[in-house]
Amino acid sequence: MFDLKGNKLKPEEANSFLYSLERFGMKMDLQNIRSLMEYSGNQHRGLRAVHVAGTNGKGSTCAAIASVLTSMGYRTGLYTSPHILSLTERIRIDGRQIAEADLAGLTEFFEPKIVELKATYFEALTAIMFKHFSDNRVDYAVIETGLGGRLDATNIIDPIVSVVTGIGLDHTELLGTTVEQIASEKAGIIKRDRPAVINVNQESVRNVFKRVASESNSAVYFVDDVSHYIVTGNGVESSSFDARVFGIDYPGLKIGLGGKHQVKNAATALSALHLIGNSGIKIERDAIYKGFEEIRRNTGIRGRLEVISHDPLVVLDVGHNPDGIQAVLESLSEFEGRPGTLLFAAMRDKDVKSMLSILRERFANIILTQLQVGRSLNVAELNKLADDIKLKAPVFGNSTDALRAALNQTSGDSFLLISGSHYLAGETLPLMEKTVFDFESL
Repeated sequence: MFDLKGNKLKPEEANSFLYSLERFGMKMDLQNIRSLMEYSGNQHRGLRAVHVAGTNGKGSTCAAIASVLTSMGYRTGLYTSPHILSLTERIRIDGRQIAEADLAGLTEFFEPKIVELKATYFEALTAIMFKHFSDNRVDYAVIETGLGGRLDATNIIDPIVSVVTGIGLDHTELLGTTVEQIASEKAGIIKRDRPAVINVNQESVRNVFKRVASESNSAVYFVDDVSHYIVTGNGVESSSFDARVFGIDYPGLKIGLGGKHQVKNAATALSALHLIGNSGIKIERDAIYKGFEEIRRNTGIRGRLEVISHDPLVVLDVGHNPDGIQAVLESLSEFEGRPGTLLFAAMRDKDVKSMLSILRERFANIILTQLQVGRSLNVAELNKLADDIKLKAPVFGNSTDALRAALNQTSGDSFLLISGSHYLAGETLPLMEKTVFDFESL
């Protein structure tokens, strides 16, 4: 506990305080966030928001929507999680991260109430985000759920449109053990009399959303029903496609993120933008093209099939469940026949066996590493896992040594994929950016 004594909290103190809240774990309850926002005057109620949930693709879909709104000149807030390098990545306005001093000041503002409530890390950051967006008078806020939907701390807003990007088996210990149960939790972001865009095609899952939407008197639009697209180019760094959404043609679209799955995310975003347009603003056609193509610059999104080095060729992706990993592999088609090395780490609450079973079909050379977070699979667990699936792979106790080994095996026509966790991206990115041309110094 900090003794503020009227002094402004320093950024490093604010970060330490916020990270210390991880000890309270995750709470599937809205009472704390409601109390935090009441403490600040319920500033979230004035936000014109787009609310996005989903197992995979929600961060990219949020970024695509926000990028188009920014391209139209709207002051656009973007809230995503988790971060890769810094807490400030989670809260952005027009692509700019919240300043460390502002994060510290807002932490100081909420600190007494956070302590009183024993609020969680995510609850505190969500309250800070709502106040920051309100204080800076954003025109629109694009807000990604942290976990699930119905009881997620972000779910106190009344959005213009709700979006669900896809349903898969993840966080089953909290959300349910079937896709239908998980869908029911994520459908909790659908609000009365507000439209929803849903990117699912399994009939039993569709029926969950139809039921919830009917109970909320909400119009529900399934992406596969209202949009059709043809992928015309699929690269690691970008994808191009022709689309028809709500009966309007968009030939020659380009999304500045690689992989066919990003085309589906773009179609989901475009469907949501059409519904935003029904709320009283005209979504400009040119802004759609520009916003999709300039998504990285407009939002700062990272870790989605991101080429972080060309010599040697290193690709970073934060896929962390079987569906996400499968999408990554399908997006590496341009590297077909090219030898590759995989550097992999994961949290112990993930379906790691399934992920590695998928990845070993593409990578003969796999390197495993423990990460410096408590939830990471440790060396002993990784060794046992490798034995269980008869995978011959060296296991390292830290990502620095693992990255050095991976880079030493990457040259010429080969490439390195770093994947499995946001935390792995966070540990390897600084090393790569500092030493990519002199990796022996790692």
